Amino acid sequence: MNEGHQPLPDREDQRGCVQRYEAMLHRNDRLFFDVEEFELIIDHYLEQNDTRQAKEVLDLAQEQHPGSLDIMFSEAIVLMNMGRLNKALEVLDAIGKLEPYNEEVHLHKASIYSQLRNYRRAIEHYKRALELAEEGTDDILLDLAFEYENIEAWEQAVDCLKRGLEINAENEAVLYELAYVMDVMDAHQQAVAFFKRFTNEHPYSFVAWFNLGNALSRMERYDESNEALDFCLAIDDKFSSAYFSKARNLLLTGDYERAIDCYQDTLTNDGPQAITFSYIGECYEKMERFEQALIHYDQALALDTNWVDAWIGRGVVKDLQGNLPAALKDLETALKLAPDHGDAWFYYANALGRALRYDDALAAYTRLNTLEPESLDGWLDHADLLLNLKSPGCSAEETAREASRCTN
Repeated sequence: MNEGHQPLPDREDQRGCVQRYEAMLHRNDRLFFDVEEFELIIDHYLEQNDTRQAKEVLDLAQEQHPGSLDIMFSEAIVLMNMGRLNKALEVLDAIGKLEPYNEEVHLHKASIYSQLRNYRRAIEHYKRALELAEEGTDDILLDLAFEYENIEAWEQAVDCLKRGLEINAENEAVLYELAYVMDVMDAHQQAVAFFKRFTNEHPYSFVAWFNLGNALSRMERYDESNEALDFCLAIDDKFSSAYFSKARNLLLTGDYERAIDCYQDTLTNDGPQAITFSYIGECYEKMERFEQALIHYDQALALDTNWVDAWIGRGVVKDLQGNLPAALKDLETALKLAPDHGDAWFYYANALGRALRYDDALAAYTRLNTLEPESLDGWLDHADLLLNLKSPGCSAEETAREASRCTN
């Protein structure tokens, strides 16, 4: 079979088959290919997103090998890629009647039902595939976990992922997904406990150390987090994500110089990225080294002119430098790119207030409070502005009442 949890085809064999097939077309000839060769050729065109050509190969394969179950599988896969999902299900039903114990039938059906957003049916077929499969069950459990996530059955997803790791502790995709699900659940203590046990049993799993570090960081246990990330980097000193997480910890704890060093390590391993330059700019901003901050925000924007955080950072720095017109322009650019960005509205409202554009500032605070009603800073700054206003026709008592309403 040619999808699901099967090994990848031999690329040399595939290339040879495709060349032979295309040479046949060029000569307007007719050659014979065996079933496996047809599968390789069809896979090639599907990998190239050329479903039209894959369908043409399939038609020839069906002509040369009528009734072949493997070609029927290829037909189902081609139909899936064409978006003809119900027709693909019909083909799989026919195969299932001939091979009722073939787990690939259920894996393909599960994939189709997932695409149709019928997640419970997908779960049923993944469970059946698990009962039938003799290998690759850790990957099937990962797929099953995805379906549980789709219906927000987080505990069942965690259970599947833990079972997957019991089968194959080296499955990094399962490790990452388990950390993600526990994060979504806000189960940070559970994650710490699990990954501590896991690293005790598998001390060379850099992914597990990385996940442990991130879980500890979520709990604001930054020193322990950095220790776990250091273990991760001791195993793989090129693992940029660990440098990035450690840098974020250091930034949050005010150790800006060391944070910059870690971000530089990320740049060394991953190359220039807008997000990294933006965070370096934030570090320099926190240290009040504003020119260096602007240089790094500009480097972020040189890589991605739509990087919103860099536009916000530029606006904040220019506001701090007293250049309000430039600050407002940068913050307006950020809001054009991300009209619902809470931080952009917060700093924009502040800058408008300092520019004495009170009506615009009040409107900006109202927009912020609508977007992020849980943001205490937004309500407090809104109230402060109202209390400081000396508008004609508005008594101090009325202004105070409006300020009180904002903070309640």
